[in-house]
Amino acid sequence: MAFKNVFLMLAIVFSSACLSQEYPNRTVKVIVGYPAGSSVDLYTRNISSKLQDRLKQAFVVENRVGAAGTVAAEAVVHASPDGYTLLSTASQIVINPFVQKISFNTEKDLVPIAQTLSISYLLVTSPNFPANNLNELVDYVRKNPKKFNYGSYGNGSGPHLAMAMLQRASGIEVTHVQYRGSGQMLTALMANDIQMSFDTTTATLELIKARKLKAIAIGGPKVVDVLPSVQPIAQLYPGFNSDGWQGIFAPANTPSNVVRKLNLEINQIIQGVEFRDLAKSKGVSVSPSSQAEFADFVKSELKRYEQIVKENNIYLD
Repeated sequence: MAFKNVFLMLAIVFSSACLSQEYPNRTVKVIVGYPAGSSVDLYTRNISSKLQDRLKQAFVVENRVGAAGTVAAEAVVHASPDGYTLLSTASQIVINPFVQKISFNTEKDLVPIAQTLSISYLLVTSPNFPANNLNELVDYVRKNPKKFNYGSYGNGSGPHLAMAMLQRASGIEVTHVQYRGSGQMLTALMANDIQMSFDTTTATLELIKARKLKAIAIGGPKVVDVLPSVQPIAQLYPGFNSDGWQGIFAPANTPSNVVRKLNLEINQIIQGVEFRDLAKSKGVSVSPSSQAEFADFVKSELKRYEQIVKENNIYLD
């Protein structure tokens, strides 16, 4: 009997080791909740291509757009927890529980694998807006209350929360106009249908260089290398931080050895010269971390955004 038990234990250990060596042995699906060409899509496709090269299996990106990433997240939550369905998403994943009615628990039903990037939101205006920095913008808008509009991707989106935070900090009043995505919103901004918005450096940088948009201030706490003259909002309003991020998740109960393997591979990819150069060229920074560190970060971000949503009276759709 004792021999049989020892044999069983050895078989389990051997099977676990084989699983680790064999993963992946078929196509891995990476679901993105944002459109093709979006910031999340761009970096996900780059990482997926490199995972495919490194692990010798196909990593196929699938865009499932809707409800600010929730449609994609729900698909992954209900997928088999075997490492063959992954979610690549943005920090909206920790905002949605407080601004939407969602069918899953972000903390319990998804396992964070690896953070990939930290991304600053920029406050940008139409080219002819009569302000060149945050002080001038705040002063001008205060003198013209409720005269100007700002855009976002929808209620509770990153740009919406960032502007709500700025209005609360500065006392300015601007009217919220919702769009279906970044491209539509920025087109409206360049046409002066709206006068200002927050959006990522990835989405806005080339338009700023082409003088189709004007960069006013950075939502994160640090100056972005590609825009050295644009100052953080925190210099005028200490503690202001609207930085976003991107990361990879899997369904809860995905085997820990698979999670560890993916974390190791993704960290090596994002610290490689090619990926770091791509990120830097877009004003974005890579964020390597252990799986445990990313899991703790997600928990802290859930708490932070719960407080931000309450403080700024953002309500459920």
